[in-house]
Amino acid sequence: MSLIVGVVTVGLLMVAVRLWLRRHRPLIRTPERKDRRRGYRVALATPVFVYGWQVNEPFSENTETLNVSAVGGLIPLSATVIPPQELILTNLQTNEDLPCRVARSVKAEDGKILAGLEFLKRSPNFWQIDFVSKLPRSFIEPSLTHNSNPPLK
Repeated sequence: MSLIVGVVTVGLLMVAVRLWLRRHRPLIRTPERKDRRRGYRVALATPVFVYGWQVNEPFSENTETLNVSAVGGLIPLSATVIPPQELILTNLQTNEDLPCRVARSVKAEDGKILAGLEFLKRSPNFWQIDFVSKLPRSFIEPSLTHNSNPPLK
């Protein structure tokens, strides 16, 4: 019995020490909703065709992109979609199909759903835009910006 009391006491003492050590740390709060996009965005109105499923029924819709990135895009839809719903997106200028998922959906003032889509497969040329040139040089060629072995003098 005294062994159990000793183990419980030691456990409580360890918890108390951890709390005491953290007393001067600032509280870690969840940051306000930041721009968590992984890619550079470009305002672009490209015609697209969207195909998906809603409650056991297929739906399809023609729409235009509002903005695009190398990893997805933002489109208005009449159909209600929710994360992480998967859709097929067709770029009507190139007829290329790409599976994507709804990363975020928000109801707009006009009643449409603004759907932020994320590609499920890499397709850097899906929008026919060179996104690489918009990145800082350090993302493209890190060896040119950081030399771990400087030249000898």
